[in-house]
Amino acid sequence: EWTAVQSVMILAGSMLLVWSFWRIITRLILTRLELMNRPNRAVLKMPGRVDLVFQIMLLTVFAIQLTAGGWANLICNELNLSGTVLLWEAGLILPFVIMLMLKWYCFYPINRYLKENIIAGQLAEGLAARPVWSRGQYVLFQLRHGLLIILVPLLLILAFRDAAAVLFSRYGGEMGLGIRTEEAVVAAGVAGIFVFSPWLLRRIWSTRTLPGGPLRERLEEFCRGLKLKYHDILLWDTYSAVANAAMMGLFPPVRYILLSDHLIENMPDEQIEAVFGHEIGHVKHHHILFFVVFVLGSGFWGMLLYAFCGWMLQNHIVMAMGGVDYSGYVLSGGSVLAAAGWFLVFGWVSRRFERQADVYGAVAAARQAEETEGKGRLPVRGAMIMGAALERIAMLNGISMSSRSWRHSSIASRIGFLRRLASEDGAYPRFRRSLVLVKTGIVMLVLAGAAGYGLVNWLAREAL
Repeated sequence: EWTAVQSVMILAGSMLLVWSFWRIITRLILTRLELMNRPNRAVLKMPGRVDLVFQIMLLTVFAIQLTAGGWANLICNELNLSGTVLLWEAGLILPFVIMLMLKWYCFYPINRYLKENIIAGQLAEGLAARPVWSRGQYVLFQLRHGLLIILVPLLLILAFRDAAAVLFSRYGGEMGLGIRTEEAVVAAGVAGIFVFSPWLLRRIWSTRTLPGGPLRERLEEFCRGLKLKYHDILLWDTYSAVANAAMMGLFPPVRYILLSDHLIENMPDEQIEAVFGHEIGHVKHHHILFFVVFVLGSGFWGMLLYAFCGWMLQNHIVMAMGGVDYSGYVLSGGSVLAAAGWFLVFGWVSRRFERQADVYGAVAAARQAEETEGKGRLPVRGAMIMGAALERIAMLNGISMSSRSWRHSSIASRIGFLRRLASEDGAYPRFRRSLVLVKTGIVMLVLAGAAGYGLVNWLAREAL
């Protein structure tokens, strides 16, 4: 095992190595970009690919720091922080946070180059544009919107869990409270943090109430027509760098609808309403709730997999052959395959939900345009408005129409899908039925996982 000094030196050296590599790669890519007259489709895809490579490298180096580098041993054992409230978790993730900020610092020149080209295109089309953000503004924006939005609620949950563990260990025995009570208290605390996190997140992000005026009045009337209850409509300040909208909150008292400054400045009102309707679609179709149910069901199946692997080891089904114990490899490989399967299925479900939200936005835009819904087809006018809004978002954000992500299909495929639902008889009802099957499958996933986990626990008690 490494000493404390050696662990710190390995940490600092790996960070310096990663930072140097990122600086060199960024400079090479920027030189290549500057030799081109204008960004083409391949160039627009390049930053996403580079960022993905940087992310993989960051996670790999961080894993090495924790294990082979001795950072986890330093925090938990040598510094003896494992029994403290939140300190040991914060110490463990500190290298990850530092390297993430170094990545943003190095990636800024590529982002600036693309933003300059986007602004040039906006000005050529007579659209509004602000100067490109500075490196400090870029890093701060990424910190608030890319890290703190996840890290703050997570740290609150970990702090609550640690505090509950300390209190129950000291006073639980005297009060006759067992482990089940502690688990119930922690679960209630986690649920409370999750429910009220939108109130916290709107303060982590740079937001303020959308000022009164024709746009707010139009959006409020839009919500009344769709019977959506909410706490507030917020203007999301992104230095005019992001054209997007978001919806936060399961319940109306803590539900916020966010529209970015760049979106409001450069989109016509009917397209803003379509994007607004897309976000409302996530609420009306209960997507957040189904995501929670999906994660819950995945947890049950994960515990079943863990119990099954334990049974295999207990019954010596995974044997040591040739003097080598393969059980660890089997467990590690099974965990990797299970995680990969989860990401694939979650991404597939998420892309279906995004398309359902697109359809809802198109239908809502059609109603505003006083277009009636055709039999078996998506309203043509609504599909055109939603498609134009998606295309404008891609242009404003400098996204290739063919670029796709884990949770989102490409803009081109989403627009094509809307057009198909508006032109092909029966396609719209078939899509609606398919989403009913997806949601039913998610519910069945939870019920089957819970039943299986309950059965395993019952069999274990009977065996004892």
